Amino acid sequence: MALNYCPPCPQPELTYGLPGHTDPNLITVLLQDDVPGLQVLRNGKWLPVSPIPNTFIVNISDQMQVLSNDLYKSVLHWALVNCDKEGISIPTFYCPSPDAVIAPAKDLIDERHLAFYTNFTYAEYYQKFWNRGLAAEGCLDLFKASTA
Repeated sequence: MALNYCPPCPQPELTYGLPGHTDPNLITVLLQDDVPGLQVLRNGKWLPVSPIPNTFIVNISDQMQVLSNDLYKSVLHWALVNCDKEGISIPTFYCPSPDAVIAPAKDLIDERHLAFYTNFTYAEYYQKFWNRGLAAEGCLDLFKASTA
């Protein structure tokens, strides 16, 4: 769980709250306040996610993309600051244990549907993700299978 605080910024176009990234975990459940700022990338365009009172946002994250063998895609998102209001969001990250072996589900793989990812532990993934930092969108590309 984390707490993100974005103070008001008189020139929001000169900065961002969080750069564009995917989350390294399985799913993320987000509670946001009433200040817009979250955006998701869809079809090459950043789209705002309007806050809805008393709701959670559930994001598919990197490990779900691997487990589903790309049937579900990790959500590329970022947070922008607001020029007039402070913003607060509370993401809760659901993660596998560090020694869990992550791979596409066996039922999704056959002769016609090859695995897009190699097997790895969550600890390996998490380390590579943070070694790249949030300056990179994610690191699923480091775990692509050679046949993908």
